[in-house]
Amino acid sequence: MSRLAINANQVGQILTHSYLTLATRVALGGVFIFAGVAKLGQLAEFQDLVEAYDVLPVSLSRIYGLILPGVEVALGVLLVTGLLLRISSFLSILITLSFVIGKSVNLYRGVHLTCGCFGETAVTLSSQSLALDIVLLAMAFQILFHRGDFLALGPWLSQKAAEAEGE
Repeated sequence: MSRLAINANQVGQILTHSYLTLATRVALGGVFIFAGVAKLGQLAEFQDLVEAYDVLPVSLSRIYGLILPGVEVALGVLLVTGLLLRISSFLSILITLSFVIGKSVNLYRGVHLTCGCFGETAVTLSSQSLALDIVLLAMAFQILFHRGDFLALGPWLSQKAAEAEGE
């Protein structure tokens, strides 16, 4: 076996390791929870910021700005607890892709906005905030493609429900 094949196999083993997936779930889920909670107290301001990004039509940007914080919190809780992992990781990918697109468009346009990532923390939109989103995107993909359920509540709850039905 070639050295490249051995290294690729080792990388694959690392990327699908149960502890890495657990750490990724907790980290990504924690980021989503923190970001969502930070925005919940200032929904009107966040809606204005989403509208200022000028990527979506005004009516859609208002709806997106209204529902995103709650969706982030819900996805964060699902990821941390390990419930509905396929669905929550897939939705995390879609949401994070929307961040990447919005930031990329406005960086290209040269528009100077705050990131809006964590509510009142007025971080300026930059290539660093875009890089963070790309890392979050990679984390969501890692969770989606990992087939394990280490310390995830979903499979445990399914097992308990099956046991209760069998009694």
